[in-house]
Amino acid sequence: MTGLLEDDTDDELVVDEPLTTKEGWRRFVEHQAETPAAPSPAALLALASDARSELDEARRDYHAQLPLVNTPIIRQVLTTGRLLIQLNRRQISARRGLILSGASGTGKTTALTQLGRTHERAVRKRHTAPASTNRVPVVYVTVPPAATPKMLAVEFARFFGLEFRGRANMTDIVNAVCTTAARTHVELVLVDEIHNLNLATRSGAEVSDQLKYFAERLPATFATPGSRSKPRACSPASGDDRSPGASP
Repeated sequence: MTGLLEDDTDDELVVDEPLTTKEGWRRFVEHQAETPAAPSPAALLALASDARSELDEARRDYHAQLPLVNTPIIRQVLTTGRLLIQLNRRQISARRGLILSGASGTGKTTALTQLGRTHERAVRKRHTAPASTNRVPVVYVTVPPAATPKMLAVEFARFFGLEFRGRANMTDIVNAVCTTAARTHVELVLVDEIHNLNLATRSGAEVSDQLKYFAERLPATFATPGSRSKPRACSPASGDDRSPGASP
């Protein structure tokens, strides 16, 4: 279908595997809505009421999962995001992040996840060897309400499926996350629900610092949504003197 971002697999999405786990994220990347049958007008009239209701339900489900339209804004997000990923690949520090800014409800999260999905599919095409199955090129996490630095670190660990025995301390969790991200070749980190950070509070500032620490430790590009009264497609933010959640 021209002008749409399409998939080429037909795995079904699983409700109990959210995007904030690597299993849920992979299913999202691979998912494609299955086109329902399209009977002729005569065959449609001949359908029994139960069969007609089943067909209508399948059609509604299909339209609820239609591919994202490849609008100019989406193309700008994908182009800018993938360019930053490439530019940051050889950077040791001071990598530049990406902020998708716009008013509430304008599709920032949709654009963010589409960037991650497009990039991961490109990585899969580029690395087809069996060993590449261990790659996790994209990480998707959300900032919990009333978050603490440890809660944020646990969100990263949960995405990778890392488990800790006993009462693991903050250093153990952060080191495990950074080691796993390096071994799985993470290139893009999507941080959603950044509005849950309140920089006016001490805990909010500490979580922001923890996010900045991850941005320094992980050899990846960080992307996050931001809010503005006037929508903008995307804007790079310097990683040297701002946290990934701050507006440039």
